[in-house]
Amino acid sequence: GGPNNTFIWLRPSALDSLISSNPSVSSLLNSESPIAVDDIVNQLSSITLSNGPTFTLYSINATEDGGNYVCYVVNAAGVESNTTTLYVIPVITEDPREAFTNVSDTVTLTCRADSFPAPNYQWEVMNRTSGYFEPLDDETSYILTLESISYEEYGMYRCVATAKGIEENATSTPALVT
Repeated sequence: GGPNNTFIWLRPSALDSLISSNPSVSSLLNSESPIAVDDIVNQLSSITLSNGPTFTLYSINATEDGGNYVCYVVNAAGVESNTTTLYVIPVITEDPREAFTNVSDTVTLTCRADSFPAPNYQWEVMNRTSGYFEPLDDETSYILTLESISYEEYGMYRCVATAKGIEENATSTPALVT
């Protein structure tokens, strides 16, 4: 559309907060023509992330940057918007550490990942016969606790982080438990 388009990028959650404290913003965005472009720009200025047809993020942090974004295109004829979601593939931020322990001790391994949506975890142990990692049943927390460890549980452990809707996953560096 055009002429004289104004682009406003923001987070829908920030807009919801602004509308709850200032209901007139909603009526501006839903008003009939002619549109007061400067009024809309001024009302949204405190939550605007970028003005322009392209919005670029650098050094992505999944927790802070992942999620929904909306672009409003405003001109004298009206307002249109489009919402998009930034998905961030999982990245391991904390690998589990080796543990040297005695039989019957409790061992705790920790693995952390960052992604959007938030990561899901699956712990795996290396099969001593095949050499392949196999999932541990019901071990889907970022913390793996091996209570009263037995000799048979000694071995290599790792976690795999996945995120719903994202095909790529992240695998930690294996940690030896002996």
